[in-house]
Amino acid sequence: SEITQIQQDMKNVASAATFNGVNWLSTNASTPTTVNLVSSFSRVGSTPTTSSITVTVANYSLYTSSTNGILDTVSGSASVDSLNIGALTDSAADQTILDGYIAKVTAAIGTVSSGAANLGAIKNRISNNSEFVKSLMDSVDRGIGQLVDADMNQESTRLAALQVQQQLGVQALSIANNNSQSILSLFR
Repeated sequence: SEITQIQQDMKNVASAATFNGVNWLSTNASTPTTVNLVSSFSRVGSTPTTSSITVTVANYSLYTSSTNGILDTVSGSASVDSLNIGALTDSAADQTILDGYIAKVTAAIGTVSSGAANLGAIKNRISNNSEFVKSLMDSVDRGIGQLVDADMNQESTRLAALQVQQQLGVQALSIANNNSQSILSLFR
């Protein structure tokens, strides 16, 4: 009973897993055979270029409508999706059947792990490139900001210096005017 529930749970999870509106784990005739994922973006001069990774969906499909997915492919008398140990006994023949089931499950686990590792590597490649582009955009924004934005401390210091120069100029003119008045008063 527990194995049957686990089989149903795996099928439910696979049927609910979608990426960009396409289910890669539970496929049917309308599922594309390959998907191109944008993996990088670069711009040389004014020419933008992108690179992509081609993913073959069948390599990751657990269930298919034609029963040739990782978990529903029938070999011998059953697939991982349909194996049932409820009727097996301790007889030598049933032990051989059970050993075959264990081998199927072990092989399926290996295939699923390999597929997950491949998808993880693709995800990491795309994530690394996304982080690189984000860092590049941040540094460009910071550089433009430094070119455009005024340094407020520097500008306020410059303003204070100009105000002091203006006040000194006014005082110098005032002193000069007072001195000329003093000299004119001697001639009277």
